[in-house]
Amino acid sequence: MFVLGVTVFSIYNESKPSLDAIDRQTTAEGLIDKVNSINEARVTLINSQGEILASSFRPDTIEPKIIEYVDVQVINNRVYFLYKKGLFVENLSLGLIVYNDITILLIEITVIGTLAILLFAVSTLTIYLRGSYLTRKAFGVLDELTEKANNISSQNLNLRLNVNDSTDELIEIALTFNRMMDRIEKAYEKQNQFVSDASHELRTPISVIQGYARMLDRWGKDDKDILQESIQAIKKESENMQDLVEKLLFIARNDKDTLVLVKGRFNMSELIGELIRETILLETNHNIESHVEPEIMLDGDRDRIKQALRIFVDNALKYTETGKIITIKLTIEDNYAVVTVRDNGIGIPEEQLPNIFDRFFRVDASRERDKGGHGLGLSIARIIVLRHGGRIKVASKPGEGTRFKIYFPIDLPPSTSHSE
Repeated sequence: MFVLGVTVFSIYNESKPSLDAIDRQTTAEGLIDKVNSINEARVTLINSQGEILASSFRPDTIEPKIIEYVDVQVINNRVYFLYKKGLFVENLSLGLIVYNDITILLIEITVIGTLAILLFAVSTLTIYLRGSYLTRKAFGVLDELTEKANNISSQNLNLRLNVNDSTDELIEIALTFNRMMDRIEKAYEKQNQFVSDASHELRTPISVIQGYARMLDRWGKDDKDILQESIQAIKKESENMQDLVEKLLFIARNDKDTLVLVKGRFNMSELIGELIRETILLETNHNIESHVEPEIMLDGDRDRIKQALRIFVDNALKYTETGKIITIKLTIEDNYAVVTVRDNGIGIPEEQLPNIFDRFFRVDASRERDKGGHGLGLSIARIIVLRHGGRIKVASKPGEGTRFKIYFPIDLPPSTSHSE
């Protein structure tokens, strides 16, 4: 378009001075002489009957022609665009036909048009081929995705899409699918492990109850000692099984997001004081040291928070030798109510610290069973703390003891914040 514009401007610019000179003539004789003498423009002067009075063309190349306004004429294999200007000189009505050579312009239009058509054709073909290729690739990935999604079952959760053959546009789809399958596989394995561990935990009390039931059925009915022993054992194991089932139900409700917390404003200092008094009353084999900052208020489920803290305290008592110190503290740190439970017990190996909140995890499985635990306490405590927007920090060293710091968020003016 720029080239065409330059060509049109050049045609106009070449003829304009001559046309201006013709317009300045005031006599018919001067007008005829001027038309015959100019070389820069191709013009023909005609009268009202169409007769040629003067022309800048050679006479033999001009065919007299009357035009109203514009026309196109081929002269000597050249294409001219004609337009007529009216002139009034000495009461004569004359016409000036201006011939603009547009041959080059038409050639340029033809060439540019042809190139444009070729460019359009090449672009269209390229887009079609590229689009066809991408479409095949896209549907290839989608077909693979559909096929593998249809084949997913609990036996082949390791299905993944091949990302090596994916294009940049499709690789994110493949990666997203693979990440989703990673999460599903991990959750399924975790669920399987959970079911397996729960079944294993339930198998022991069920086996004990069945054993005593068979013993009673065979010969224990008339033996008071065996009868009493069986009753006590069955009662103990049924209570143990009930405790396990309640813990499993608690975890299941949390997993399904149906766990209900009855939250309200309560005095955290009073709760910790209550927990300390109960611990001292029930536990006489350890030295309990405490420090509680007064009037620390908290929003939350009081009973659940106490349940979580009781788990930390019971663990400290369970793994600390008789006569050693258990420390329970309540302080404020950066707008958090911080409960610290510290013991001087057996401690936890560093490589096992990341796993202590996993369900059914035991640092020492045989020792834990002797103490009557299921490996669910810390998992439940962690759920309760996280449900209250809190967090837990743990530090431990084998042979020196363990320290748990449990953080619960509170709203306090900056001036009342304290640090341990």
